[in-house]
Amino acid sequence: MEQTCSRKSWEEAGLTDDFIFSKTFLDPKITLELLRRIFPTMTIKGIKILNSQQEIKTTHDAKSSRFDIYVKDYDNRHYDLEIQVENNHNLPQRARFYQSSLATAAYTKVKNYIKANKSFVIFFCCFDPFGLGEQRYDVKRIIENYPNYTYQDHEKSVFFDITSHRKTVGPKLQNVLDLIANRKLDEEDDFIIKLKKRISFVKQNQEWRREYMLRTLYEMDIENKLKEGLKQGHEEGLKQGHEEGLKQGIEQGREEGIEEGIEQGLVKERLSLITDLIKSGQIKEQVENFLINIRQIDPAEAAKDYQEALDKKIRGSLALALS
Repeated sequence: MEQTCSRKSWEEAGLTDDFIFSKTFLDPKITLELLRRIFPTMTIKGIKILNSQQEIKTTHDAKSSRFDIYVKDYDNRHYDLEIQVENNHNLPQRARFYQSSLATAAYTKVKNYIKANKSFVIFFCCFDPFGLGEQRYDVKRIIENYPNYTYQDHEKSVFFDITSHRKTVGPKLQNVLDLIANRKLDEEDDFIIKLKKRISFVKQNQEWRREYMLRTLYEMDIENKLKEGLKQGHEEGLKQGHEEGLKQGIEQGREEGIEEGIEQGLVKERLSLITDLIKSGQIKEQVENFLINIRQIDPAEAAKDYQEALDKKIRGSLALALS
């Protein structure tokens, strides 16, 4: 992420701050020109700002949508413009959610589905949203195996990587992206001059400045509460994990102790059997063949057990002779 995209003070904040972004594009003339540069092949006669930084709920229990800038044009096409600083790896899902919110306005009881209004969700990102190296991504639904068939659900999402230096968009739109990214412009056109004046106007608005500062303090408070919650959750998780680990350790130790006891008992029983076989006069090969073929013991283990039983028998005989 570029430094220009990080959260800054009111004096330093620019268009990569969603608050500054939303207040700047409250001017319908500014936003109209921006849309015309994004969609140069479309005829956009005029627009109406519907809301900025306001929440929309489709139902009482639904997740609310807060659009940075939400407008519609004179042909009733709807647009949502968003500035996205952090990559939370959920932009496709977010775009889908915003599109569903726009669809609420696109479909009314008096209209047939085929007459649904077109909707556009536009993200200006401080990162490459898909990691494919493009400066602009245009996304719409297709029918698999038929990419050339036009699937007309009238929804389209557009993503810009404002940090890209590829300059694959038109020069007029490139000027806007350079300004948003706080880069030096090759050449300023009349719209860029107007846009800069608008940003200056926003920054001089004392009411908006107070609103920004209050929101910043609120967000810091929320962030601190989140950090405290995460810390507490981490500590509780460690405590619970320790207790669970202790229980598991005891249980595992018990199981391992039982297994070890059984194993020791089997070894003791096997050595006693080998001793009896030796006492009965069987030679080494006979004893080992018995262990391998009847008891299904590994040959190396059988040889080891035989030698251990023999040594034990010799030590016993020697101790008896010395007593």
